[in-house]
This record gives sequence, C-alpha cells and structure tokens, in this order.
Amino acid sequence: MALVPEEEPLHVFNLPQLYSRPSALALRAALDLLAIKPSSWGVDNGLASLAQRRVDSEGVTAYLTSIVASSLAWLDESEQVAIWELASQRLSERSGRSAQSALTRTFDIAVNTTDVSSSVLIIIHEPALTSDNLGLKTWCAAYLLSRRLRAIAPIRSHRVLELGAGTGLVGIAAAIVWGSAVHLTDLPEIVPNLAANIEANSVMIAGSGGSALAGVLDWGDVEASVDKFGTIVVADPIYSPEHPRLLVQAVGKCLSRQRDARLLIELPLRDEYAREIVELKDRMQRLGLAIKDESEETGRDDWGPTDALTEVRCWHATYEWARSSYSSSDR
Repeated sequence: MALVPEEEPLHVFNLPQLYSRPSALALRAALDLLAIKPSSWGVDNGLASLAQRRVDSEGVTAYLTSIVASSLAWLDESEQVAIWELASQRLSERSGRSAQSALTRTFDIAVNTTDVSSSVLIIIHEPALTSDNLGLKTWCAAYLLSRRLRAIAPIRSHRVLELGAGTGLVGIAAAIVWGSAVHLTDLPEIVPNLAANIEANSVMIAGSGGSALAGVLDWGDVEASVDKFGTIVVADPIYSPEHPRLLVQAVGKCLSRQRDARLLIELPLRDEYAREIVELKDRMQRLGLAIKDESEETGRDDWGPTDALTEVRCWHATYEWARSSYSSSDR
C-alpha cells in the first residue's frame, strides 16, 4: 500500500490577513488551526509534542499578537470580543502551563505487564494555576509512577493511600491497574478538583474492581491513631525545605508496620532541592524504612516559559520496613 505523503504545514501567510478584513468565521477557523492540545505524555513513550502542528510555528506569535492589538473595526462588538479571547488563549498556550487557563488532559496508562496494548485512558482536569496552588497541575513524576504500576504486583489485602495526590493521576491509576481501594489525600483547597477527577473516572475504577475516595490530610497534622495503610504512593512531594520532615512524619503515622507494607515514591531530581532529597532518604532510614529497589528514568513536562516539553530526570524507589521495624500485629 502506498503511503500518503504528509501534508506540508501552512505558513501564517496562508492564514487570513487583517489587511483583507477577514470575517469572524475565517478568523475563528484560523485560530482553531493554531490551537495547542494539552500534553498527556502518554503517546510514543511520553515524547509526543504538545500539538499536531498543522501550521509552521514561525511567525505565529506575531500573528496572534497582531489580532489582539487590532481594533477589528469591521466586526461587530460580540465578534471582536470572541476573536480577541481566542487569540489571547492561543498566546497563553505558547507561554507555558503557568500562563494557561483550565484544561483537561487524557493519560494513556497500561494495565497489563504482558500486553502493552492493554491500557486505559484516565481523564484529569486541571484548573488554572497560580504560584500557590501547584498541586492542581499533573507533574511528570506522577505520570511516570502511574505508568510503572502495571509492573508492580498488587497486594490484594492492602488498602492504598496517596499522599499529596494533587490531581489524582497516581491514585486513580492504582485503583484501576491494581483494582485496589485507594484513599487520595491532599490539602483542603486541592481536594474538590481531586474528587471531581475521581468522579470523572468512576466507571473505569468500578469496572476494575477498585474504589477511590478523596479526603483532606495535612502532613503536619496527622494523628497517631490514623488508619494504617499497607501501601503508600507519593509523587513529586518535595518543593519546600519542610517537606522531607513532614512527609516522613506522615509516612511514619500512616504506613502499616506489617512485613509486606511498602512505600512507592517518585520524584524529580531538581538541583534546587538536592539537599532536601538527601535529607528525605536519611529520614526514611532513621524511620526504619529500607530501599528494596530504586532506579532513575527520564520523562517530559510542560512546566516552563514556552510550550516546549522539557526533560525531567526522576528517581523512583520502593521502600519496605527493615527487619527490626515491622510488627506482625499492626494492621
């Protein structure tokens, strides 16, 4: 069968030019062509570009800026507003995730170790971001840990706790891939979106035999009598000097002391938090947890000043209690 040659991308000169006073319909069609789809890092091993580019990127920013700056005097007022808003949205899509409005991503997560084509599409909504609510973004480490779950055998008797669940990708994936009962937790301002994402994937969760529940858990305010969990999962938990101490404190109070209890952690190796990562490992050891296995891997993330995906080196570890630290009586 002959291959169909790939269509040459358009140039901005092929799009409606303002000097020709194009209609609102023509401008809207052009702006739709320039839309950048949210990255889910779930195609081609996470190396997919942010968009199926049908227009050469050269000159696009200038083209969009000219639309925003134009009076669009030949259009009526409602059309002007609609076109300005669309053009502004296209510009924000090219300014990195922090500049974008709310979006919904779809993550393709494998569920079977022997059949790589067996996967589920997990829907994750992210509200618009500000510097103080970064838990509302799905980070590279969460995707990498979610993708790893299929290779880790579930322990059927374990309830699973996710600490710092954020948008919930890891916990939702655990409920689906493992068929486990998962409690996803975060701070109060994060939980409403977390709960909404659980609901958006509820049919797949129930179909897998799992369950998922969202709740508030502040690492600095965990009661000693809190329920114990056989498995804890956590992704990208360090972005403050206080986090190693608080995270290990929460793990110590929430992780069962049974022999098969385990903690799965994935975090990016950011230079600015290298000291905190060392501290985290030291505190885990002092708590009585030992690394069963660890590895490093490279993923992609869309956090930055442009729409380009950037490489992120991440560290994964599975922790278990050292022989002297577990108890057969703890459930």
